[in-house]
Amino acid sequence: MAHPNSQWTDELTCLVACGLLPKVPASGKLRQSADAAMKPSVGPASGLTSPGEENIFHSSKLYHAIYKCIEEDGEICQQNLPAAALIITSVAMEDYACKHSTKARLLASQHARITRAMADQEVAAKKSKVACEHEELVRFLLSANPKEVVDKLLDVLGEPEEQRKKLMVIVSRHGPVDLAAILLATKRAFATGDTSRADGTGSKTLGGLFFREEKRYKASLSRAAIQAMLPPLPALRSYQRDMVGMVLLSWGLELPSEVFVLEDARGAGGGGDVEMAESEEMLRSRWLKLADCWNSNWLVSSPPNSGKTRMFVEVARGVIQSKPPGKCALVVVLVPSVILTTQHAVVFDLANLPGTLVGAYSSDNQLMPKVWRALFIAAFSGSHSSVVVATAESFANLLKTGKAMLSEVDLLVFDEVHHCKDDHPYAIIMSIYNSMPQTARRPRVLGVSASPSSEKNMATLDRRMEELLRRLNARLHLVDSEDSEVAAILPEPTHLEMWVAVREIDQQVVMILQDFAMYAAAQIGKSLRRVQAEGSTAMADKEQLVQALEAAMGTCFTTLSSPGRQMLVNALDPLGQWLSKAREFAEKYPCPNLDLTARLLDVVRKAIELVEDAGVEGALPFLGRKAAVLCREEVSAHGGVFNRASRTLPPCPKSTNWRILMLSAAVAAVPAPAAAPAGAPGAVGAAATSRDSPRILSSLTAASSLMPTARGLAIREQDTGAVATSPPDSDNRCGDIQLRVSSLLQHLLISRDISSRICDKALAEDCFASGELKVNSGGVGGRAECVCVCVYVCVYACVYACVYLPCPKIKLPPYLGSYPYTNTHNHTQDSSVVGGWDEGVL
Repeated sequence: MAHPNSQWTDELTCLVACGLLPKVPASGKLRQSADAAMKPSVGPASGLTSPGEENIFHSSKLYHAIYKCIEEDGEICQQNLPAAALIITSVAMEDYACKHSTKARLLASQHARITRAMADQEVAAKKSKVACEHEELVRFLLSANPKEVVDKLLDVLGEPEEQRKKLMVIVSRHGPVDLAAILLATKRAFATGDTSRADGTGSKTLGGLFFREEKRYKASLSRAAIQAMLPPLPALRSYQRDMVGMVLLSWGLELPSEVFVLEDARGAGGGGDVEMAESEEMLRSRWLKLADCWNSNWLVSSPPNSGKTRMFVEVARGVIQSKPPGKCALVVVLVPSVILTTQHAVVFDLANLPGTLVGAYSSDNQLMPKVWRALFIAAFSGSHSSVVVATAESFANLLKTGKAMLSEVDLLVFDEVHHCKDDHPYAIIMSIYNSMPQTARRPRVLGVSASPSSEKNMATLDRRMEELLRRLNARLHLVDSEDSEVAAILPEPTHLEMWVAVREIDQQVVMILQDFAMYAAAQIGKSLRRVQAEGSTAMADKEQLVQALEAAMGTCFTTLSSPGRQMLVNALDPLGQWLSKAREFAEKYPCPNLDLTARLLDVVRKAIELVEDAGVEGALPFLGRKAAVLCREEVSAHGGVFNRASRTLPPCPKSTNWRILMLSAAVAAVPAPAAAPAGAPGAVGAAATSRDSPRILSSLTAASSLMPTARGLAIREQDTGAVATSPPDSDNRCGDIQLRVSSLLQHLLISRDISSRICDKALAEDCFASGELKVNSGGVGGRAECVCVCVYVCVYACVYACVYLPCPKIKLPPYLGSYPYTNTHNHTQDSSVVGGWDEGVL
């Protein structure tokens, strides 16, 4: 799956093959120069001129080393040296990040742990069957490339070829260990009979089981990651325990010990038994007074960030602890969005509720009828309590189909209960609740919200609140935001505006990139008009694409040529909307050249955004990296043959996923593990080195013969005359454009028209200045003595303020003269224009 022996200089082959660069220095010489530049120039203990200098990434040294290497080679003209150094340095920096980033080192350490664990277990020869199968599968996945893994999964799962792209995304997203865990979970689900569809209308296919388990695994990783970042739950604040004690006492339930521990008192260990008894008696009296003899449902309104989740977690604890011996509780917490299921489940995990299992259910891990029945039986039989954190729609579907009943629930919590109106699932659930017979066992209901109603008119607000309380059959408890303890923990966002001038060079580069985008779009349109389409559908699709491009270009040109042209990053938005249509067309009628040129336009748009956020220092290295990627993709798309010259190109490095690439680079950067002792058992090692199918995959292959598969269903539908998916229309075809992305990149980075301004030597050097702030009075285009500042205010909010000042008159480059609109317009700006976007804060 990974290729540890690959080098970053392999990418440069494609730059030469596409003609972007005439030649590059020898790979070994480039790597040697880069490695020498990246070696620490000073020791970690002495010779430092500033704190933290040992951790600085010396990008400036890297750039100068590569520039010198290219210059000594003498194959690239002096004018194009900055562009060549920019591209090659950007590729080298990416490789260094792969090998030395925090994520890469974590992946490498994970790989090292797995390797050591395997070696130790092999020596001990005491592996269980499951561990042995898992190790065997991990070894197989490590030894195979992504394409081989996807081919194997298509065969094992019985999925059709149409699922190749989806499987490739999954294989690229997960590492070998994660993918092995998903396959093991798929095998386990088949063995336990957990194969039912969500709607209960039969069994899933084996591929459907795999996709479901992948979603569950991804959700579990997210839950574990969130839990690792959170500290232990704090003790309750006084207003929180007032709410918890009031609700539980109004329902006649036991109070957990947590409600008697104040936040400041946790761990203090002070106080005697008499003093604690007196405080409990006083607290109970106050809470009963707050309840005011109410014994039904509650709606709690508490300000944002006041700890609403912490409150209903302790209410759930009281419900669970109040169950009689031999019985357990079933608590359902409903949320309006998928992400909240994971967040709330993590808080319940941290709470360590006694004898309770916590589950998060959403589209990633569906709440199946079979799962619900198992949870209810466990609670009814006294096996364990359960907290079900689920999206409202998933639980409402179970209720509507009769697969679950509200009488089975002990506590029903509505988070963000203000959604309980109209046809929202909250309202549907409460309508089922209110339709239950009076003698039926109903769950206790607790609704929480920061804003029960957003109405500004007081009469409307009163009416909305009455409707909500009536629907919930609840009484309102309000946590006062003016209370001193509440106000002390609520955020007070500070708004800070800082007006700064944008550097003239940033303005010029944005305009150059915008003009280039218009030039590239015009060239794409010109080439697209020459393409021959066959069939009415293809001809209509092509014509619509051409018309959409012309309309987008017209809108962009009107914006860019208007008097008072400003540095607007959204000026190319209409062109961006066309890109999605172009890429869909390129996928429907295989057109790799069209797809790559559209991707280049998208890269240019993102580079413009980077100029605004990080200046040209961030945008130009980004362009350099993407240029190498697009050239590699061009070579790969054309099978390694450069058609115009009819010559075979050097082999193109395979495109790899970022995570796989980091793992590969990190593994190559760490020392190799020690060899296993002689005589160690070698059964697993032999299985790993061979390319035979691991036992888990063999088991899944056998399982596929006992289950329906997507491929088998498609064949059956074809045999019975049914049409599962409409086959491609062979009468509709469309050729690809002749325009190459490499030729557009040459125009942007190498040609005299643009590169003399966008890849000036001084400008390229500044892009790799190792974080040093330099203010130039001259330079490209007469750089102004001002600094582009990004202001980030981290006081519960992040504020970015930037002002665009008028720039001097700049005419459109001559190459845009071919575009029809430029015959009668000049791209100018009146430097006297002030106002509008020029003074606006974005």
